[in-house]
Amino acid sequence: MAGYQPPRGTRDLLPEEAAGFDGLLAVVEARALRYGYPRIVTPVIEDRSVFIKTTGESSDIVGKEMFDVSLGGEGDLVLRPEATPAVARAFLDAGLHKTPRPQRFFAYEPMFRGQRPQKLRFRQFWQWDLECFGAEEAAVDVEIVEFTHGFLTEVGLTGYEIRINTIGDAKCRAKVRESLTAYFTPLRERLSPASQRRVDTNVLRVLDSKEAQDRAVVEGAPKILDLLCDEDRAHFSALQDGLTTLGIPFRVVPTLVRGLDYYTRTVVEFHLTDPEFEGIAVAGGGRYDGLFATMGAEDMPGTGIAGGMDVLYYALRKENVKVAEEPKPDVYIVSAQADDVVNRMQLAAGLRAKGFTVAIDYSTRALDKQLETAVKHGAKVAVIAGTPEARGGYVIVRDLQKKEQRKTRLAAVVVEVGRHVTPKAIPTLWQPPTDPDDKEPGAAGEGPYLGDPRD
Repeated sequence: MAGYQPPRGTRDLLPEEAAGFDGLLAVVEARALRYGYPRIVTPVIEDRSVFIKTTGESSDIVGKEMFDVSLGGEGDLVLRPEATPAVARAFLDAGLHKTPRPQRFFAYEPMFRGQRPQKLRFRQFWQWDLECFGAEEAAVDVEIVEFTHGFLTEVGLTGYEIRINTIGDAKCRAKVRESLTAYFTPLRERLSPASQRRVDTNVLRVLDSKEAQDRAVVEGAPKILDLLCDEDRAHFSALQDGLTTLGIPFRVVPTLVRGLDYYTRTVVEFHLTDPEFEGIAVAGGGRYDGLFATMGAEDMPGTGIAGGMDVLYYALRKENVKVAEEPKPDVYIVSAQADDVVNRMQLAAGLRAKGFTVAIDYSTRALDKQLETAVKHGAKVAVIAGTPEARGGYVIVRDLQKKEQRKTRLAAVVVEVGRHVTPKAIPTLWQPPTDPDDKEPGAAGEGPYLGDPRD
């Protein structure tokens, strides 16, 4: 066996796990569309500058985690480490900032960070993402929290806690930084090396340090909420009121900040509560009202949230939630006749056209060996051709689980197979309504639900 392995910090998604990711994507994307967030796709590679000014030169992403890409001497390209700046860049590049606001987007892409691999922290990972550009109301912050809480509930995750905080807007942040810097500077030697650097580069990040030696120092630090202006407090109160009204549980964590410079006011994280996943968030985000100004564009408010599909998948597995089964064919086509390849393909084509998952044994092995293979591959039904009984317009449909079989006319194969397994829905492209006069009935058999009042 060759000794090749995926690069450190990455891994292969084998069929069962890939199917699980696809299933989770289907749920979150459908939810995003119901909320008015259509999907946007950005390139895997971006200009480094897209992330330097927005994310912050002192952030871990920019400082040490971005993968450099070069091609034919073209430099300053990186693999995309996160979604928000890339979506904002696409928004500006397409001129969508000139269209009516707010504008909403959903993204689902692989991200790349050269971080130290550890539990559920990969160098290539998958993220879903919501972005809303152009809305300053706290209600939009409520929406992204409610969306995420509803999504996690929808897929069956229970072990998480919603943590929120506010870090104030740009005009009030100066007071926060000054107060925190004045507090931490004389205590610098008691902090971890990383926090010592952050006292000078991004002092708010010291509050969120995971280092044990920092926690005792952080406990005595000034509270952000005590330093904010009235507008920031009002915005945060509106966020809490909205969540409370919707019955969404949350906890205010005064030391919660995000590791990216563009955040303002609301910050939120969905933390896993299982001790095995201590310190791991399944989703996080917040408000970033100054993002567009850092990109040299007209400033506008924004808010968003992103969730890790890898983290969610493994958290669900830990809670014994069945995410997906390994994809296996429900039906296997076998034959006792060696030269009837075309016949096997025609049998499979008719069943596939009706939504059944079908694999074909093309071998010339004995029939019992072909049936053994069908069982080993997880098939529930075998369609047997080429035997003395299965000739003259007939086949044998065998239930491999019940070990029962029936001689069936070719014209009735779809019906007979359907007695044992259920076909899958076949996706189709969008089609416009065929009859524009068709109208949905109203409640209790009344007239059209939302008809033209002139009708």
